[in-house]
Amino acid sequence: MPDDPGPRTRAHSRAWWAAPAGVVGVLALAVLAMRLPEEPAGSSPTTASWVVTASASAAASPPGEPGATPNPGPGLRPVVSGRDRGCREPVLRVLQFNIHFGVSRAGDIDPNRIAAEIRARRPDLVSLNEVDSRTLRTGRVDEAGYLARATGLRAIYGPNLLWDGGLFGNAILTRFPVVESQNLALPGVAGLEPRGLLTATVRVGGRDVTFSSTHLSDGSDGRVSRTWEAEAIANVLRHATGPTIVAGDLNSRPHDVPVRILRQYLLDSQHLGGVGRGDTVPETDPEGRIDYVLYDSHLAVVPGSTRVLPSASSDHPAVFTKLALLPDHSC
Repeated sequence: MPDDPGPRTRAHSRAWWAAPAGVVGVLALAVLAMRLPEEPAGSSPTTASWVVTASASAAASPPGEPGATPNPGPGLRPVVSGRDRGCREPVLRVLQFNIHFGVSRAGDIDPNRIAAEIRARRPDLVSLNEVDSRTLRTGRVDEAGYLARATGLRAIYGPNLLWDGGLFGNAILTRFPVVESQNLALPGVAGLEPRGLLTATVRVGGRDVTFSSTHLSDGSDGRVSRTWEAEAIANVLRHATGPTIVAGDLNSRPHDVPVRILRQYLLDSQHLGGVGRGDTVPETDPEGRIDYVLYDSHLAVVPGSTRVLPSASSDHPAVFTKLALLPDHSC
């Protein structure tokens, strides 16, 4: 494995990732990603389907004032589940997991260990960050496809960067049929790692649910980019009409500007239904929270269901929660 651990640790040497590489990458991503992924030992090639998304149209334009207060969104309030009124509400098991490009803290490349941690929670929807596809450093494995086959889920891959002979980005795993998907390029400061918002619309009991995975810019160099990225995501949320979930590594604490921007439109599963503080960094003794599962008022968090799960396969713990899909009519 190369000494360089990956894109996110090179905050001061990313100038060559600027816009030209991003444009070339968008054209090459679908071709490179559409090859069938490796199949883990003992799995059946028919256990999961794999969907590759193309990038959405151009990235949203950065706002004129990076620190400006965004337009206020709709009023939000926690919604009480209707189960005590006899309503039948599907409960979605949601997992947020930054997998550290498939390399453990000990330096092992073991995607099957990641798959085992995912399977243990029996999730319906999974947001994955730092996902390699056919890079040299992770043995040319297509991690999204591998994890789909190993868990029996469908995979949607959203690459944002050409890296080390392959691709690097976010992924979604889902138990539900996929209606449509897209990977929106997010705005950012030139020279920093490009970021994206990967979104899948899935069909749950006859209703469409929008599930997004994102990984905002890291470090002090990424402060301005994180605000631009959050505002671009907020612009998407302003047009959302149905049940919406956004999960990801936001590289921001709960009171930081990017989280406050998103909280104008979304509720926080940890705040409203969490066990403990929800801290996920630093890995050895967490004292801050940067990983989130956020949702809108079409859903309600199951009390006490949100928790941080220690991981032996990544430098990030996963975040797990249960969200009840509320009826769209009186019951």
